[in-house]
Formats: sequence, structure tokens, C-alpha cells
Amino acid sequence: MLKIWLLALRPWSFTAAFVPVALGAALAGYQGSFDPGLFLLTLTGGVAMQAGTNLINTYGDYISGVDTIESATTCPQLVSGVLQPGAVKLAGISCFAFAVAIGMWLTYLCGWPVIIAGLIGLVGGYCYTAGFAYKYKGLGSIMVFFLMGPLMAWPSYFIQTRQYSWLPVLVSLPVGFLVAAILHSNDLRDMSFDREAGIKTLALFLGLRASITLYYFLYLASFVCLIGLVVLAVLPLMAILPLLLIPSAIKMFSQARVAAKGSREAMLLLEATAAQFHFKFGLLLIAGLTAHSFTHGWLL
Repeated sequence: MLKIWLLALRPWSFTAAFVPVALGAALAGYQGSFDPGLFLLTLTGGVAMQAGTNLINTYGDYISGVDTIESATTCPQLVSGVLQPGAVKLAGISCFAFAVAIGMWLTYLCGWPVIIAGLIGLVGGYCYTAGFAYKYKGLGSIMVFFLMGPLMAWPSYFIQTRQYSWLPVLVSLPVGFLVAAILHSNDLRDMSFDREAGIKTLALFLGLRASITLYYFLYLASFVCLIGLVVLAVLPLMAILPLLLIPSAIKMFSQARVAAKGSREAMLLLEATAAQFHFKFGLLLIAGLTAHSFTHGWLL
């Protein structure tokens, strides 16, 4: 049973929370402020929020009739009957409650903006497929761009520095585009199932060809933003490390062209590689900031 619950949490998706939280903290470290204890607390809260969102997503898709045995390949716990909807919903709310408890402690230590950002994230995570269910209204990828980009990087930065700044918002834009690409590739994968379920994702609103074009745009935008931030000296030159992933991006574009022909296998591959690409891009960006910090400190 423990293994079943662990899989229901979808731990492979936690990198989507790790990257913006670590990026915000790395940016603070680049400016000379970093507390490991506060970072671990922030990361734990972010992962708990992600876990709660995953569970409520599974619950919402099941209750809405969107998930079936055929479509719910990564979260089959409810459609297969191994877990009950009420238990999954309660587990999701418990994860949110744990995240809020951490947020309250961080608010006590660092200030009221922390809990405000956390509550916005909680509402956004719950309402992805439950309540307002904005995923079913074509807003999933758009909202996730903000919720798992700026809205996670900014409080992480603030917790470290206690400074109000647009800097972490700007720096998080490349990873925001890439986390949106993960959700968009998920919608691409499930277009036929979502159409049968009667919901409207962004991919269904746009159609297959335009959705593939948007997929290209999200990756190109991440690189263009990064280059712009370095050229404008918002980020140091070492932050350009994610450009090493350009060959991988070109390969993914080739996969997308195959997916555009309706290949289900290629669409499944798009989703997996999108998550991996987001994680690698984030790690390289964080590594560049961290390397600059250490090099700069050594030179001084």
C-alpha cells in the first residue's frame, strides 16, 4: 500500500517544484544572501504543495470523468480501484495543510508576503481540476506558467533576502515557459481522450498544428529570455550554461514533427522529454549562478 501511495504522489514530478524554488534561492545566493535551513524549509513546502496538487489533480480528473483506464497511464490509482476518491482527496488536502504550516512558520520568520504567495499557490493547485477546474477551460498551461514559475521563485528569493524585487520574476521566466511546455505536452498527449470527455484544454482550443507551434514557441522563448537576461547584465555570463541544451531542443523539435502527424508514441515521448528538459535547464541555470557566486567570492 505504501508503494501505491508513493506512486499516487507522482514523485518524478517534484522537479517542477524544485527548479523554481532552487532558482530563487540561487539568485539570492548570487546576491550574497543564502540560508540553507530556510532553503530546505521552502523546498519542503514547495514539494508538499506539488504533492497536494498531484493528488487533487488525480481526484478531479476522476470525479469529472476525464480519466479512464486508457488515459490515466501515470495516475491509475482511482480508475483501477486500488485507492478510493475520498482518501485521495483527503491526502491531497493534508499535503496542502502541511505546506500551509510550513508557510506560516516561514511567514513568522520572514514576513507576510510568504503566506500570501503560498495561499495563491494553494488555490491554484486545488483549482487545476477541482472547484473552478481551469484546466478544463483551456487555462492550464497559462496558469501553470505563473504558478510554477514566478510564484515559486519570488517567495524563495524573498525568504532569503527579505527584499521586494522584480528580479526573481524576470529570472524565472525561462523555467516558467518550460514548465508550461510540460503541461502543454500533457494536453497534446491527451487530446483524443479530453475531446471524448467533453473538456476544453488549450491544445483542443488551438488544434494539433497550432499546438505544436506553441510547443516550439515555449522552448524558443526560454532560450530567448535567457540570452536577453545575460545580454542586459541581469544575469552573469555563466548563467548562459543552459544553451548547452540547444542540440537536445532541436531533437525534441524533430519528435514534435512526428507527433504532429498524430503519433501517440511520439506524444508520450514529448511529455517525458519536456519534464527532463525543464529539470536539466533549471539545473544548468542554477549551476551557472552558483559557479559565478563561488568564483566571484574566490576572486575577491
